[in-house]
Amino acid sequence: MKKKVLAIASTFPRWENDTTPRFVYDLSNILASKYDMAVLAPHYRGALKKEKLGRVDVRRFAYFKPESLQKLCYDGGIIPNMKSGFLAKMQMPLLIITEFFAASKIIKKEKISLIHAHWILPQGIVGVFLKNIFKVPLLVTIHGSDLFPLKNPVFKNLQKFVVENADFITVNAEATKKELLGRFPEASRKVKVIPMGVNSDFFKKLKIKKPAKYLKNKILLFVGRLSDQKGLQYLIDALPEVVREEPAAKLLIIGEGQFKPELEKKINENGIGGYVELLGPLPASEVVKYHNYADVFVLPSLANKTGTEALGLALMEAMSSGCAVIGTNVGGIPSLIKHGHNGLLVNQKDTGGLSKSIAVLLKNKKKAEAMGKNAAALIRKNYSWGKVGKEFIEIYEKAIK
Repeated sequence: MKKKVLAIASTFPRWENDTTPRFVYDLSNILASKYDMAVLAPHYRGALKKEKLGRVDVRRFAYFKPESLQKLCYDGGIIPNMKSGFLAKMQMPLLIITEFFAASKIIKKEKISLIHAHWILPQGIVGVFLKNIFKVPLLVTIHGSDLFPLKNPVFKNLQKFVVENADFITVNAEATKKELLGRFPEASRKVKVIPMGVNSDFFKKLKIKKPAKYLKNKILLFVGRLSDQKGLQYLIDALPEVVREEPAAKLLIIGEGQFKPELEKKINENGIGGYVELLGPLPASEVVKYHNYADVFVLPSLANKTGTEALGLALMEAMSSGCAVIGTNVGGIPSLIKHGHNGLLVNQKDTGGLSKSIAVLLKNKKKAEAMGKNAAALIRKNYSWGKVGKEFIEIYEKAIK
């Protein structure tokens, strides 16, 4: 009989083919081959409170009434949502309390062998109380956004509380591990780097052509959350020079976020409205098509007070699809991009370097294709869900025993 694991998360697909990041689901679905996996996540209007997605038993809890006014989770993420309004801020303690009681109900009814808390805050806090009350081992996975930008004393004390009480901790990249141990050296005995994975059988080179509307264009692609930390403002500033070098260039932006109005303003200021399309959020089934339309994928992330790119799952998916990629030399991006071999690295905020690198790849198709092949090979070898799943199984077995 399979051991049962309860994963708790704040970001999880709300329904089939959702645009919400799906890495917690993908990991849980892989692990469901060996464990009975249940995931507890916040509810969202229109989502089912209970369902089976793939091999995963999904439970969703309401954290505010009326449920139509739940503002904290999804639609850009907890931190941006909290910055946008008072209602989201006041819902944070309610999220923690309701998640605790929803998880407690599951643990009381079912024999749970392990609690897997995704994100050190707030799920790690919930996980610690569940562990201490129900005597169930606790694994905490840190994804980066729950660590890098949360630096004030209150957050650090909460993070320390989780670090001290977790049985095992995984982080998604060496950059995240360095940040964690810089704050809490005592965590070194219990932390391991295990990245989130990529479905390399899904994100791959496809035999498809560009839609007719893009046939004459050379496509630049960005996929991700629209925030100032992603550095899109510098990519937009670099675009006029790119267009002068390559008039057929066109930037497609996939994603949602509260930085969208600022990006639209900057597009207008640069007079490049005809060279940029904001496509909004798209499901993975559409994103992989755009990877295959793209001539170059660009991730111009920053290391600033709001955080840094711990690894870059959108970058990994683009690389897995065989895209030629350009990224900034921050966070975990250099651990993926080996300059000149499977992509190009530029300094953050360097619009000149960014435009030159884009022009190099747009003008040299063979070079771009070779880098794309090398990028796909790296992801398949080191970041496939099969490999990542095996590493998590090792941690699960240690924690359960």
